[in-house]
Amino acid sequence: MVQETVRLEGHLIDSDILRRVFDRIVEEGGEFEVLAFQVGKTNEQPSSAEIAVRAKDPHTLDVILEGLGYWGAVTTVGDARFASAEADGILPDEFYSTTNFDTLVRIDGRWTQALDQKMDCALVMREGAPRCVKQRLVRKGESVLLRGGGIRVRPPERSREASVFGFMSNDISAEINKGIAIRGTAREMRRAREAKERIVLVAGPAIVHSGGDTALARLVRDGWVDVILTGNAFAVHDLEKSILKTSLGVCQFSGRALEGGSRNHLYAINAVNRVGGIRAAVELGLVHSGVMYEAVRAGVTLVLAGSIRDDGPLVDTITDMLAAQKAYVAALEGAGVCLMLATALHSIAVGNLLPARVRTVCVDMTESVPVKLSNRGTMQAIGLVTDVGFFLERLEAELRAAS
Repeated sequence: MVQETVRLEGHLIDSDILRRVFDRIVEEGGEFEVLAFQVGKTNEQPSSAEIAVRAKDPHTLDVILEGLGYWGAVTTVGDARFASAEADGILPDEFYSTTNFDTLVRIDGRWTQALDQKMDCALVMREGAPRCVKQRLVRKGESVLLRGGGIRVRPPERSREASVFGFMSNDISAEINKGIAIRGTAREMRRAREAKERIVLVAGPAIVHSGGDTALARLVRDGWVDVILTGNAFAVHDLEKSILKTSLGVCQFSGRALEGGSRNHLYAINAVNRVGGIRAAVELGLVHSGVMYEAVRAGVTLVLAGSIRDDGPLVDTITDMLAAQKAYVAALEGAGVCLMLATALHSIAVGNLLPARVRTVCVDMTESVPVKLSNRGTMQAIGLVTDVGFFLERLEAELRAAS
């Protein structure tokens, strides 16, 4: 057997970090022995633990230690190692792959905060600091962080205050008390606005179909949304409702499907593109209500990312996926709260770009969407299985009540 000693610090018990560390050791075929454990005496004081990790061979031990590093475990303290990128977009084999947890890198004896934190990136030295950089954007000769010592991560811990965001992972169930969760969401949105953090909305077309767009439009008008990240479909359905009173040909007032109404979304795209896009359509009076209307009037940052299934698309839609990803990243700068509403693909995509410190709420009619989001690393997200229209109406009521 081979052995290494690791150290952990933080709110290890109530944030569930210690259990996750023990599970990781055993699942990878190792053994552990707690050598020392100091429990924080108050809810503010952190705990610390020193753990001996054993494995049958050095390779297994290395695998275990790398996994524990993602939960904040530190072995011998030394400077981090770097190597040069072989070519544009080609990393050294031993590159370190980031999580969405805040990360520090030890350089010349000092711990330095990694910038632009997001998951599945390389850490590259740029302008004197380690930055999270997508693999395709790394340039030949840049210094890339390697796996091993000199790296410390800070997993999200349980909030010291009462909050629906108290734990790293959420028990996703249709039976969760939605009133409490929605009140907590409203409280975090007020906190973010006071802290001058951005409130981000990731929107799916079901918002329009469910009638939730009416409440959402008022939230945008009242300044509760700073950024809207979505696709072509949500914008088209919202615009179609404003221009023709239908969504995918279904009247949004009577609920009846109109004969020949299936062409209405194409008509809306054609009408908006004819005048030059969404902003022009609002300024010219073609579009006079809805989420897009209020977003233009309020100066909300709007990014539409296209997909292979898009009709049209709208001239505002970014059809180059790499350009769309870049625009999403820029729009997420300074985010404090993110609402992911009724859209699986865009929610998972944005989750991959967010640091874990951003308060995230995912709302969908099926459990599979918040579960997939969590499984892909966005473990800080609160998942609500409910109708998005109900969620938005209750959320608006909570925010109005506290105004």
